[in-house]
Amino acid sequence: MNNNTGEMKKLDLGEIQQRELRIFKVFTDICERYGIRYYLAGGTLLGAVRHKGFIPWDDDIDVNMPREDYDRLLSHADEINASGDYKLAACELGDLNYPFAKIYDLHTSIRKLYDQDETEKNLWIDIFPMDGLPDDEKEVKRIFRKTLAARRILRVKQARTGEGKTALRKALKPFIKALVSPLDDARILDYINRTCRTYKVDECGYMGGIANGYGPQERVPRKLYLKSVPMQFEDMVVSAPGCWEYYLRNLYGDYMQLPPEEKRITHDMDVWVQED
Repeated sequence: MNNNTGEMKKLDLGEIQQRELRIFKVFTDICERYGIRYYLAGGTLLGAVRHKGFIPWDDDIDVNMPREDYDRLLSHADEINASGDYKLAACELGDLNYPFAKIYDLHTSIRKLYDQDETEKNLWIDIFPMDGLPDDEKEVKRIFRKTLAARRILRVKQARTGEGKTALRKALKPFIKALVSPLDDARILDYINRTCRTYKVDECGYMGGIANGYGPQERVPRKLYLKSVPMQFEDMVVSAPGCWEYYLRNLYGDYMQLPPEEKRITHDMDVWVQED
């Protein structure tokens, strides 16, 4: 965080969304400046289609990038970080314990209820690489099975003890964390990264966000996906995948139907901003 002194103000959901929108604009400015491709992903794409912006109860922004463009973005980390207001972090840069990238708002601080990680202290947007996937569905499932298992280990290691969504989880968490604690984060991340990069995007008919954690249902036809279409998101016009309807249907089914209130979940976190 910057060295400015000031009181910390707790943000409500609308204020969190506005801070994230600022981060997103920093990201899209870099992408437009250097011709780097990106596509709205997950709940952010769903929000753009269904709400023309954030899902009303959502508190993050997700984007996908073909691996080549993702690597190009990482090469501009110094430019993003230069202002001292934002930071691009990634496992490939050695400063993030996730198999993807984040851009942080350094004027904020967060506390997650169920997770704790020393590399995640500020409000962020998520940037996921997309890699090639083969035609063989069994091979696709095998790749996702390997990476999802490794992701689960990382999540357990990052889990906050003393908290849990159920009494059983809360009770079991210390024992499970003790089992996986000897495993090295960097080696787990390297394993995920190497598995994700098995197939090159431009050599395959399909692609997907293997590092995202959704699963095989995120596999999409490469040529259709990469035909970017403009889409409104809040006060911006941004890039969405050409096969956005196919993508959303695979992930959410009837994606225009609002979920029941008990499933309208956020990240269970508190966010503060440093006021001048």
